[in-house]
Amino acid sequence: MDDFYDPYMPEIKEDPYPVYARMRAERPVYYLERWNAWALARFQDIWTASEDLEHYSVRHGTSDVGFLRGETAPMQTLNSYDPPAHTDLRKRMFKYFAPRAARGLEGEIRKWTVECLERHRDEGRIDAVRELGQQVAVRVACTVSGFPMEDSDFLVDIVSRFFSRDPETDGMSEEGRAAQSEMWDYLESLARRRAGSETRSDAIDVLLNYRDELGEMSSVRMAQHLTLLLVGATETFPKTFATGLLRLWQHPDQRAELIADPGLIPTALTEILRYDMPTQWLGRTVIKEHEIDGHKLHPDQPVLFLYPSGNHDELEFENADTFDIHRNAPRILTFGHGVHRCLGSFFARKEGEVLFEEVLKRFPNYEVLLDETVKPDTEFVQGYSHFPIALNP
Repeated sequence: MDDFYDPYMPEIKEDPYPVYARMRAERPVYYLERWNAWALARFQDIWTASEDLEHYSVRHGTSDVGFLRGETAPMQTLNSYDPPAHTDLRKRMFKYFAPRAARGLEGEIRKWTVECLERHRDEGRIDAVRELGQQVAVRVACTVSGFPMEDSDFLVDIVSRFFSRDPETDGMSEEGRAAQSEMWDYLESLARRRAGSETRSDAIDVLLNYRDELGEMSSVRMAQHLTLLLVGATETFPKTFATGLLRLWQHPDQRAELIADPGLIPTALTEILRYDMPTQWLGRTVIKEHEIDGHKLHPDQPVLFLYPSGNHDELEFENADTFDIHRNAPRILTFGHGVHRCLGSFFARKEGEVLFEEVLKRFPNYEVLLDETVKPDTEFVQGYSHFPIALNP
């Protein structure tokens, strides 16, 4: 019965965790009749399927209504490439996203963070999403991927519009599709401009020099790849940062520990990433019949990986619904797993470490202005779009 779970049901948009808990307890491998699809709610099932290249493919994409309908992926990106094509391109890109690259940019990340915070010191408040998290994240994206730094405000705005939702529409709204079209036009133009310029050391340069069975990258194909890099860099982490500030505000004893010992921040960040993962699901398409927990999955059926549900799985995490900065979980699903693990995960961690260090050092008594926060109605990337905090309450 699809009224038990559907990614677009109002309960999921409002608070998905009670639904996820019921699924794990009663139907952890769940059939969605409406879509002829499956949803996996348990940690280990998602972890195992993420490693399984024999039975699953990303050729139809990983999200939105088109994926659930089995349509061809609207964008050809790393998220819709199976190995060996995926392996080859990711290897070429990885050096710009590797741990060494993230460590090398730490000084700039700290400078941008301090500039944002100090700019708002006299005002006494800052929007932790739009005026801090996204401002740092987009500058990282510009540096690593090659977007013009002077376009950073435009990029933040267009990504925000890309994720706008209409309560009457499943998946992307008309505003979101219009923003997607505008984004592609911008990125195609950028690709054409870069094709005629000198070589630089960034992700765009990798794409410009990449050749596959379709030949060299056209500006259209480059725009699609760059959409993934831009959206992935600027949308999800700022939401995680905001909810992290919220949880520390709600747990003042744990916040006090981090203030007294900033060395605990990397471990605390793992718990922040686990506890409030913004992306509700990504998926795969079955390419070979197999069984999970007695359920037979057939070729061409979509399978949804419910990552936040897995991150709250009692079989994986003791007291899973308790926020505990000392948990130090050895594995989480927030960056995915397997060959499609998030390419920007090392930068996300570095940004998080620096942002929490600087906020807690400069404004340890910040207060969340909860009545002024904005949490859009969405089934996909959940979290706050505006999250104002008082710096010196």
